[in-house]
Amino acid sequence: MWNMFSIRKPARGLLERPAAGRNSRPEEGVQPSRRDIVGSVGALATMAGLGMSASRPVTGQSDSSNGTGILFEGFAAPPKPGVYEAILGQLDGSRYCLFFAEERKLVAKFSLDHGRTWGATTLLRDVHGSPIPLARNVAHLSLFHLRSGGLGIVHGGPESRPGRDGTVLYRSSHDGGKTWSDPVVVDPLFSVCDPAHGLVLSTGRILVPVFAWLSAFSGGESEGEENGITYSWIFYCDDEGKTWKRSLSELFVSVDQGRSGAYAFEEPSVVELKDGRVLLFGRTELGRFYRSLSKDGGVTWSVPQPVALASSYCAPLLIRIPATGDIMLLWNQASGEEIMAGLSRHRLSTAISKDDGATWMHFRNLESLDDRARLSPPPDQPQVYRMVDYEYRQPTDPVRYKRAPGSLRICYPSVAFHQNEVAIAYDFGYGVGELKDRSTTKIKIVSLDWVYSRA
Repeated sequence: MWNMFSIRKPARGLLERPAAGRNSRPEEGVQPSRRDIVGSVGALATMAGLGMSASRPVTGQSDSSNGTGILFEGFAAPPKPGVYEAILGQLDGSRYCLFFAEERKLVAKFSLDHGRTWGATTLLRDVHGSPIPLARNVAHLSLFHLRSGGLGIVHGGPESRPGRDGTVLYRSSHDGGKTWSDPVVVDPLFSVCDPAHGLVLSTGRILVPVFAWLSAFSGGESEGEENGITYSWIFYCDDEGKTWKRSLSELFVSVDQGRSGAYAFEEPSVVELKDGRVLLFGRTELGRFYRSLSKDGGVTWSVPQPVALASSYCAPLLIRIPATGDIMLLWNQASGEEIMAGLSRHRLSTAISKDDGATWMHFRNLESLDDRARLSPPPDQPQVYRMVDYEYRQPTDPVRYKRAPGSLRICYPSVAFHQNEVAIAYDFGYGVGELKDRSTTKIKIVSLDWVYSRA
């Protein structure tokens, strides 16, 4: 494990607390903002049928026979400044891919052994042979299988407003990912779909959940907590990417019909329920997720309501497990105290719902500096947990956080399934030493028995 340590400063207040600075790496010429922490990034690859070079082992630790249900763990790329936010996808039964950004272009890695080794970096190209441009060095990409058998992606396109992430674009591939179509505009102005959050429903409808900032400011300063509020909505498509419509609902958190305030609701993740409804979880600053439901395939949505799960201000991922039909949730479980102390993303947790999100069980930690696998959510009365300047800080309590010092930014997971295996990719980094202000994409492969607390 990594050896990292710094001192945690005492909290000065429950709702807000200043910090020494930001762990951000803004790009040259772009005004720093809250999302500048998704700054510069790293490397990717190629595969059989796409000109794949020989696979090379990931850097890190692996043990396929430790008897704990952890089948493999390692790094798919060397640590680099900034973040990756790569997405793990499954092209077919044997080929996995990692899509992310490099030099504001879309690149990829491919694996032929279900995520254990990866090829070298390659540029993804369109049907004309040209690279696929991005607004920033974060792709904001989702990969999904179309009902026709092809592949679809949505990704962030070139910016349309200075200092913000950019447009949302759709492309398809009908040659196994070798080339990608010309872009179709999903959002011509500005919004963000989080990594791996796009979804194809059983009807074939594509859902692209997005969020944006509502602000008087036009550039990156709009993302400051004092300058705006985030809200979410859905783009949907019934013709495999040709035409897109916007949901009739916009979602934010309103307490007591607005009498007690309106709050941010962002980075929405969706999953189709067994009765055809769609469940959406969104990130808030209230120490827990809020949820919304759609009965019409994403066109209209219910008023967001609180979920009894402790959560930091980071994105959830809802995904259906093919082998069991249950829903798995992956998220940064955190207490209000941890959020205020710079420990909001040291714990990446999983939980299972057998009743379509009504209740949750089998809480596990993929990563954590302590052994707490289930935290209690904050009181029902909404309360904002926010550091004035976001920062990651090592804990000073060696009894509670016995694996400290360690990585503090562990987030944005994506998942691929193969037989009894669950492969999970996520950003991993931000500490001291090799991972000071750096991160990598970590791959952890666990068994279904581990997910269900049987291992």
